[in-house]
Amino acid sequence: MAEVDVLAFGAHPDDIEIGCGGTLIKLVDAGRSIVLVDMVQGELGTRGTVETRRLEAAKAAEILGATARENLELQDGNLQVDAMAKHKVVKVTRRWRPKLILIPYWKDRHPDHAHASEIAYEGMFLAGLPRYDTGQPSHRPTQILYYMGWQEFDPSFIVDITAQFEQKMSAIRAYATQFNLDASTDPPTQLTSHEIDWLIRSRMAYYGSRIGKRYGEGFLIRGSLEVEDPLELQFSSF
Repeated sequence: MAEVDVLAFGAHPDDIEIGCGGTLIKLVDAGRSIVLVDMVQGELGTRGTVETRRLEAAKAAEILGATARENLELQDGNLQVDAMAKHKVVKVTRRWRPKLILIPYWKDRHPDHAHASEIAYEGMFLAGLPRYDTGQPSHRPTQILYYMGWQEFDPSFIVDITAQFEQKMSAIRAYATQFNLDASTDPPTQLTSHEIDWLIRSRMAYYGSRIGKRYGEGFLIRGSLEVEDPLELQFSSF
């Protein structure tokens, strides 16, 4: 069994990059290890194929600096919070034994994104129960963070990703069939619009501005943060 610092879950290949790619790069820059887990292969996507998405996901993972990338091969467009899906999350969680888990916000316009959040959370909880048998030792990460999909939230904290932003955009652009209209003869989508780059940049710029930085990614926690020494906190008062 391996042990990594961070295990990040997403519904589709590219969800992780869009939602928390900059923070993952920053963690790798700081010497942390990350593993990415996609729940579906994107077989219902308007553009590209399962094979092209697999190759693009591998390229994006390399740009992010991930130790590994896995796909749970659940059904695209029909993610269900059921025993099989949760079982797969338990197995991957116990195999990598992360300290921190990143999962999508539980509210989203895309049902797969919302269900991915529930599957990851419930599977992670089961992973900590010794009597849930997968032939692996139990393991439950102590820290869970939620990242944004299309649905925004008021973040518990914001990570400065100014230095990592262009690398994050490179990881997103690795999904050429999804973001480059000329990379495929498939019909255009919202992601191939010329405005998508502006949309991502403006959102990251907005959250960066809230902490006095150029670009930022916001995260949500359930519960409260424990602080030992308030003088060590870094926060914006404007």
